[in-house]
Amino acid sequence: MAKLKEGSKATLNPIQKKMLPVVTLPLPEDYPTSLRYALAKYAATAVAEAWDGLLELEEMGELEN
Repeated sequence: MAKLKEGSKATLNPIQKKMLPVVTLPLPEDYPTSLRYALAKYAATAVAEAWDGLLELEEMGELEN
């Protein structure tokens, strides 16, 4: 289960909040298909953008397991 590091000033959007509890670091470049199915009520582009945001946070060192 990934999460924001304590003291992080980063904010998560609603989709990212649903993603983090079900993934572990390091994040794969492409989000898992199972995650896409779990978030089917959201537009595919919104899910992809949310995933890209999480990848950026990981690169910045803002996420931890």
